[in-house]
Amino acid sequence: MSYTDKTLEWGNARSALTLFFITVASLVFFGGIGLTFVNTTYGVASPEGMRWFQFSVSLGLFLMPPLIFAQIAASNPSRFLNLVFLPSYGSATHSRKNAEKLPPSSHTYAALALTCVGAFFAIDLLAQFNQSIVPDTDYFQGLKDQEALVTDSLKTLLQDTSLIALLANAVVMVLVPAFGEEFFFRGVLQKLFQRSIGVRGAVLASAACFAIAHQQPLSFIPLLFMGILLGYTKYWTGSLWAPILLHSINNGFALLSSYAAGGELQTESTMALGWSIVGLVPLVFGILWLRNIRGKHTAWLKS
Repeated sequence: MSYTDKTLEWGNARSALTLFFITVASLVFFGGIGLTFVNTTYGVASPEGMRWFQFSVSLGLFLMPPLIFAQIAASNPSRFLNLVFLPSYGSATHSRKNAEKLPPSSHTYAALALTCVGAFFAIDLLAQFNQSIVPDTDYFQGLKDQEALVTDSLKTLLQDTSLIALLANAVVMVLVPAFGEEFFFRGVLQKLFQRSIGVRGAVLASAACFAIAHQQPLSFIPLLFMGILLGYTKYWTGSLWAPILLHSINNGFALLSSYAAGGELQTESTMALGWSIVGLVPLVFGILWLRNIRGKHTAWLKS
């Protein structure tokens, strides 16, 4: 059976509306179940209640809508979402003449590792820059207070440093957001945007939606950068697994850092500016390497 993608027939407007209504229905369903369960068991203000409610909202808002949309829109949902293995040039499809000249798949993983390490420094540097340009006005103080509420909620989840709590937080704060947000923003949104505004526009638009969805306006610049990097990582590798991997590592590092600090959430940069700048070197090398690998692979397919 040949692969079919109904969004090509639907067009952008119908595809966007379908995704919107699926997302609303999913959020109401899973969020409603989560809220009812929490109210009748733990209570919304307790760490366990907050954890369960956050899980249900993430499930309903980000994880399930793209999976349902892909199931409806395509004959092969995994292919629609680009859930394919990272480049492996030893497979049967890549065994034609001159395939041995292509970079091995280990190069892709090494380039992703460099990109991931460098991204930590870049995000830290952008966070410092973001903090330095925020004016001291009543409006921005209100935004700071708004972000403080989010921070307080996270601190509540991190108070318990037991192994069970760590595993629960790993699911709620690392795995579900990484998979759900990548399915939604890079798996579906970026694909739909790309058909009307091209690769660069799609990466930027989906990254902007990603940054806005986090509801942290004072962290918009580092969030936007992270969204752009994840979007291009998917484009360069041709696989959604690459941004899922990078996103999981980023979230996991933040979680483990807080546990290493006794459950304290690290909200301000503790890294010297010079080290942040030096840390950009592996990021640049990783990006250039990924682009080079994609370029060689693309040229080989056309040959």
